[in-house]
Amino acid sequence: MPQLDDKNIDEVLFVLIKKGDKQAFEKIFRKYYVRLTAFANTFMHDLDLSESVIQSIFVKLWEKRASYEITSLQSYLMVAVRNSCHNELKRQKHQRNFKNTVEPDYLIETFDYPDAGAMQQIKDVIEQLPEQRKKIFVLNRVDGLKYREIAEQLNLSQKTVEAQMGKALKFLRENLLELKKQVYHILL
Repeated sequence: MPQLDDKNIDEVLFVLIKKGDKQAFEKIFRKYYVRLTAFANTFMHDLDLSESVIQSIFVKLWEKRASYEITSLQSYLMVAVRNSCHNELKRQKHQRNFKNTVEPDYLIETFDYPDAGAMQQIKDVIEQLPEQRKKIFVLNRVDGLKYREIAEQLNLSQKTVEAQMGKALKFLRENLLELKKQVYHILL
């Protein structure tokens, strides 16, 4: 039996991934995650953002696995990282340029802020969240902490923090639907 090199192993694993093999996907993820994150960080200079870029690439790889025809997985991933980083940097530059061209006073004058009743309704819905979920939500949305920082502070895994934030946001969307309709109506 011939010896498999790294490229051949990747080819075999990718064939399995295309068939929906989660273990093969996990092996590829574990094999490349650290190296790709380091590569992304050479562009982004922000480890959290670099990790986010890499995770997005792997999510897309999994979701579109059946349609991909990849001959060199390593080359594909490196090009995907480079392109994603360049796109993210362009997006950030565009966002900075937009912020610099729009007068903040103009935004304040034209935006109709929610009245005290609406703000109280939002606070009431937040208060209905389970205690830990509420704490995670406030640390993220009010205090501006990243998921990783919240996880460290509360001694939780980052995945737990992400899951709790997802549930909190879903709860808020569902329970503030009527308020959203009112604000949307005002803006029209």
